[in-house]
This record gives sequence, structure tokens and C-alpha cells, in this order.
Amino acid sequence: MAGEKQLLREKKELERLEKTEKFHKSSKYFLILIIVLGIVYIVDELTSNVRGTVDSYTICDLFHTTFGSKEYNNASGTLGLVTTGCYLIYLISPFYKSLADRFGRRLFLIINTLGMGIGMLVSIVSGSVTMYLMGCVIMTFFTPNDMQVIYIMECAPKEHRAKLCSITKGIALISVSLLGVMVKAFVNREDPATWRLVYIVPIVLALVVGFLAIFFIKETPVFTRKRLEYLRADDKQRKEREEAEKAAAAEEKKKSRGGVIAAFRYIFTHKQTTAIALVAVLFAIATGYTGKYQNMIEAGVSRGVLTEAGSSTILIFYPVINGIFTLIGGFITDALGRKKSSLILGCWAAIGLALFAAGCVFGMNPYVMGFAYGISIAGLWSISDMIYFVITSESTPTESRASVVGSMQLLGMVGTGLNMVFNSVVTMVSGAMNLPYVLPLTYLPLMFIALLVLMLRVRETRDVDLDNVEIV
Repeated sequence: MAGEKQLLREKKELERLEKTEKFHKSSKYFLILIIVLGIVYIVDELTSNVRGTVDSYTICDLFHTTFGSKEYNNASGTLGLVTTGCYLIYLISPFYKSLADRFGRRLFLIINTLGMGIGMLVSIVSGSVTMYLMGCVIMTFFTPNDMQVIYIMECAPKEHRAKLCSITKGIALISVSLLGVMVKAFVNREDPATWRLVYIVPIVLALVVGFLAIFFIKETPVFTRKRLEYLRADDKQRKEREEAEKAAAAEEKKKSRGGVIAAFRYIFTHKQTTAIALVAVLFAIATGYTGKYQNMIEAGVSRGVLTEAGSSTILIFYPVINGIFTLIGGFITDALGRKKSSLILGCWAAIGLALFAAGCVFGMNPYVMGFAYGISIAGLWSISDMIYFVITSESTPTESRASVVGSMQLLGMVGTGLNMVFNSVVTMVSGAMNLPYVLPLTYLPLMFIALLVLMLRVRETRDVDLDNVEIV
């Protein structure tokens, strides 16, 4: 009986996937895919940024306090420390992501999109800090999976993959301007509970797109072909396939036992990768100001050097600059090479932060401040990608590359954890009003040291032969 049910399930799956395979050849398929994936990417960016956009209002509402007060500073610092613990959920993220290799990309694209919507919904209906944190945990779990990127990589023609990833990412980054528009339209400083209204559009988008994806998104061609090969195989072929997969898994497990230790040993016994690791950690720590930019703006408003309208203008304008300069950064990298472009991107991050902080302290045209913050984070995240993935990959032999890249990301997570703890402590000690002074005075020297190490100790890798990496 169980065998008959299994055969029936496989027959239905075979019929469904054969229809999917035919649909992949349809002229409508790719158009529908790009539209839906583009909106999913927008939902991902909105979910990633919405908390930071209304951070001060959320704290004032949940803790019944006012910005800049001693109670606010303690609440902000405490919430920051507790939120840091939420990121421990990343420890199970790799296991969750691996399920997409077993059950397909489509299911997890839908789950991730709906999950982001549910996380935001839990946060806005929260009547307590505990429930709000539950929503944060759900959002934190579902936002970094980026299944839409895997979809583009597996569905787009080879010659258009990078282009489509770049374009969809740029549009998604620019879409964060919507959050600024919604802050301007809905948030009332006299009634901080209005922060919840900013979440409504992202929630509706996430739930509607996640639901529509059930009907309009099909499995990727790569996974479809792989699954059809299995379903069309006879028992003997399946057995041979399973044995081969078990042997490969056992070999991979054997390699991974000492993978992380070996990777760290490689990183810290070679001059090139040791220098890269130092740059990576310093920039990871320096990303701390991106979690407090809204508090820095609010400090400017409270100080009287920024108007409420001006603060909204910054929130609307900076994502546009971020998206544009993220795209420009890609062209610079292709034209100038890894090292020169990284130095340029790092300078964007540092100069932008200095200008933005100065505007929060002394006042400045809000469009200039939006430009400064936008170019700063465009440079910051672009140099992070360059350091963690590109330069590290091009400095490591093939047999160690994946482990070293993964270990470099672990070092980055350590840096991120440090900046979150620092931000929380410094908010409690110095107060939110002083963040425009304290954060740049802390993070700009770290950026300067990182760029100095990059300039003097990291060699150019653009023309490296990946099959024959010269170990330094």
C-alpha cells in the first residue's frame, strides 16, 4: 500500500514537473519570473530596512519614553543587546538553506516571502517588547536567505545573470525610499505608536506576492531537470545515484571536519589573507553606524539643526543614491581592478559618514545629507562584498576556497556582533543625542586603518588564474 502511494505521488510530481519544463520554454515565463522576483527583492530590502527607519519611534512607543531621555538611552541600549542575541538564529540558517537543495527553490521562495510578511505583522501587533522581539526573530531568520538571487542565477541566460542580479538589486535598494515616504505620510512624533503604519505596505506586499508566487512561480530549470532525471530513472539507476550521492556526502563530511580549522590556519599563515581578514573585521565593526542612522537624524531634529521635513527628505533620498552608486561601483570594479576600486569604495564610506554626521551635529541641506549617507552605505556594502567574496576567492587555492570564504564571513559576523554590542553600550553611556559625535569618532579611524592595510598589504587579484592561485 505504501509503495502504491509513493508511485502515485511520483507520477503526479512527474506530470507537474513536465508541465513546468514546457513552461520554461514559454516567452511569458521569464517576463513573469523577473517581475515577481523583482518585487520579492523589493520586499526583502523593505523588510531589512524598516526596523532601522523607525527605530527611535518604536523605542519611544514600546518603552513609553521620549527620545534622548535617560530612560530612552537605557531602553535603546537594552533592546540593542537583546536584539543582538536574535542573530543567534543565523546558526541554523545554513541547515534551513540546504533544504532548498532537497525540496526545491520554489517552496522556499514562497515560505521566505510569506515569513517576512508574518514577521513584520507580529511586530506591529505587538503590545509588548517580548512580542516585538518575536517578530524581529522571524524577520531576521527569513530576510538573509536571498532565494530570489538563486532563482535569477538558475533561470537567467548565462550572459545576462550578473546584469539582471545587479539591476534587480539596484531597483530594490532604490525602493527603500518608500519607507521614507511612509514615515513622512504616517509618523507623528506626538504619537510614536504611528511607527506601525510604516510597516503596512511592506506587509501587504510580502503577503500578496508570497500568495501570488504560489500560482505564478514555477520551479527553476536547474532543479526541475535534476528532479526529472531522478523520477524518470528506474530502480537500479536510482540506487546507483543514491550510492554516489552518499559517497560524495561522506567525502564532503570528511573534508568539512577539519575545514573550518584548516581555513583559519590558511587565513592566518599567509600574508595576503591575514591582511584581508584584518580589513574585513575592521569594516564589519565599522558597519555599526548603519544601525543607528535614524537615531543620528533624530538627534539632529532634537538639537534643532534639522527640521522634521528635512529628516523625511534624507530618508527618501538616500536609498536612491545608494542604488545608483551601488551600480556605479560595479563598473568601477571592472574598470580599475579589485584593490583600487576597494580603496575608492572605502573612501566613499568614510567621507559620506563624516559629512552625514556633520549634518546631524551642525545642520546641512537634507539632500546633501541624503547623498552623503547614500554614498557611504553604497561604498560600505560594496567593499564588504569585494573583501569577503571577490578578493578572498582570488587569493585562495581551489581546494580551500569555499572554506576560506565561509570562515572570512564568520570573522565578519564577529565584527558585526562587536559593533552591535558597542552601539548598545555607547547609547546607554553617552546617550542617543551624542551618537552623531561618538559613532564617527569610533568608526572613521577603523575605516582609515583598514584602508591603510588594504593599500599597503593586500595585492591586486583581478588577473589571477583561479586554477593556479599564487600563495603569498
